[in-house]
Amino acid sequence: MSMQSPRRLKHEDRKPPHPIGVAPLLAATGCDPTVDVLGVFFPGWLVSTVVGVALSYGVVVWLARRPQTRELADSGLFFVSLVGAIALTMWWGCFSGA
Repeated sequence: MSMQSPRRLKHEDRKPPHPIGVAPLLAATGCDPTVDVLGVFFPGWLVSTVVGVALSYGVVVWLARRPQTRELADSGLFFVSLVGAIALTMWWGCFSGA
């Protein structure tokens, strides 16, 4: 079996992107706030997700220490749901602009 390489496009063969396909990308660039952390800019959704994971981990560790809630702390679905709830609440509270 011989593998054929795909035909390389020459510079003249390339088409510029269609303006209708680029418009939503350009419109979405102003929608995501950035957070300055020690001179490095991170998107707000990333900061919200990291905080959600960290706080959820703390809650799960706290629940695991109690015998009544150990089963809940061992549930992966609970952890993922808690991450989503905390991250979305933080995003809504800090970055919604309301």
